[in-house]
Amino acid sequence: MGLSVGLDTAVRALRAHQLGIDIASHNVANASTPGFSRQRVLLRPIGLTGSSAGSNSSLLGRAGFGVDASDVNRVRNPMLDFQARTSISSQAQYGVLADALSQSELIFNEPSDEGVGAALAQFWNAWQDVVNDPEASASRTTLAHATTTLSLRMNSVRAALVVQREDLNLQLKGIAGEINSRATQIADLNLQIKQVELNGEMANDLRDRRDVLLDELAGLGDISYQEQGDSTVNVYLGSHELVFLNQTRAVSVVNDAANPGMNKLIWTQDTTDVVSGSGSLRGILDARDTEIPNLIAKADALAGALITEVNAIHQTGFGLDGTTGLDFFTGTDASDIAFNAVLSANKDQIATAAAAGAVGDGSIALAIANLQLAQTMNGGTSSIDEYYADIVSVLGADTARAQGSMEAHTLFASHLEGLRQSVSGVSLDEEMVNLNAAQHAYEAAARVITAIDDMLDVLINRTGIVGR
Repeated sequence: MGLSVGLDTAVRALRAHQLGIDIASHNVANASTPGFSRQRVLLRPIGLTGSSAGSNSSLLGRAGFGVDASDVNRVRNPMLDFQARTSISSQAQYGVLADALSQSELIFNEPSDEGVGAALAQFWNAWQDVVNDPEASASRTTLAHATTTLSLRMNSVRAALVVQREDLNLQLKGIAGEINSRATQIADLNLQIKQVELNGEMANDLRDRRDVLLDELAGLGDISYQEQGDSTVNVYLGSHELVFLNQTRAVSVVNDAANPGMNKLIWTQDTTDVVSGSGSLRGILDARDTEIPNLIAKADALAGALITEVNAIHQTGFGLDGTTGLDFFTGTDASDIAFNAVLSANKDQIATAAAAGAVGDGSIALAIANLQLAQTMNGGTSSIDEYYADIVSVLGADTARAQGSMEAHTLFASHLEGLRQSVSGVSLDEEMVNLNAAQHAYEAAARVITAIDDMLDVLINRTGIVGR
C-alpha cells in the first residue's frame, strides 16, 4: 500500500500545483480587468483521520495523504468595499450638484459684458443721460435700447434656468432605468452564484461582477446590502428592499402632483416614494427642487422689484407730449419683463418731468436713476444692484462648496480604491513568483512519480530473480 499511497499523493500534488499555475495565469490575464479580485489556491495538507491512522502498520510510519487544493478564494476586504461604496455615493451626489450649479453660473455669465449686471449698469447710466438732457432724442433712444437689452437678458436667464431644471427632471428617467438594470443583473448573479456554490465551487468571477454592480449602484443612490447564508446579497435603496434573492423591486417614473411639471421615482410594487440620502439621485433632486428654484425665485424677485419701483415713479411723470400714467415696464417677473411697447413706438412719451409742459425738467428721470442706490430689496436692507450681486456671490459660494465636497469625497474614494487595489489588485511581480513556485513544485511532484515508478520497476521486475 505504501507505494500506491505515495503515487496518489504525488498525483494530488500535480493537480494542486497545476491549479496554482492555472490561477496565476487567470490573475495575469485579468490584471487590468476592472473590479477583478486576485485569486489564491488554498493549499491544505491532507492528514490522517482516526480510522486511517489505525489501519496503518506502525512499521510503515504515519504518512499523510498529500495536499488538498479544492478551494480557490478571491482576496477581498468587505470593510473596504463598504467604505468605498459610501464614499462613491457621496462623490456622485456632490458631483451632480456641482455640475448643475456650475451650469447655472454659466447661465448668469458673471462677471462679463453680456451678463445681467452689465445690462443693469447700462440701464442706470442711460437714465442718468436722460437726466442730463431730458429732451434729447439720442438719450431716450439709448435708454430704450438699454431697457430692451436688460429685459431680454433677464428673460434669457430665467428661461435657461427653467430648461436646466427640465433637463435634470429628464435625468430622473435615466436614473430609474439604471437602477432597475443593475438590480436585475444583481438578482441574476445571485441565482448563478448560489447554484455554483451549492455545488461546492467558488463563484469568484461572478462575485466580482456583482461587486462592480454594487459599486455602480452606490453611485446612483443610498444603498445598503447584506450577504445571506446562501451566498445571495439582499440590497436596499434607502430603507426599501431593492433586491431579494433573485427577485427585484422595480422603480418607476411618474408625475409628481405636489411638484407640477416634475417627475418623481416611486416603487412600482407599493407606489411609495423612492427616498435616497446620497448618490446621483439625491444630487439631481437637490439641484432640481432646491437650488435652481431658489435662483428662479431670486431672478423673479429682482425683475418684479425693478418693474414695481420703476413703474411707480414713471406713472407719476409726464412725457414731452404731456402723456402721463404709463407703465415703463410690462410683465410681472423675469419671465415676461419687457419695455412697454407704447413707449418703444413713441419715445417722447417716456416720462421725465414732474409736470406737464415742464421743459428741461428731469426730476422723474432722476428719481428713477436714484433707484440704483435705493434700499428697496430684502425688506429695505439692500438695493437692486446689491441684491443681484448677492445672487451671483451666493451662487459662486454654493458652487465652490459643492465642488469642494465633491473633490474631498473624490480624494477619499481614490484613497479607498487604492487600499482596495492593494488588497485585491493583481501584482504581476507577485504572480510571477507564484507561477515559478507552482512550476517548481509541479516539477518536484513529477520527479516523485518518476522515483515511485523506478521503485515499482524494481519491485515488479527484479524481485525474486536471485538464484535463477
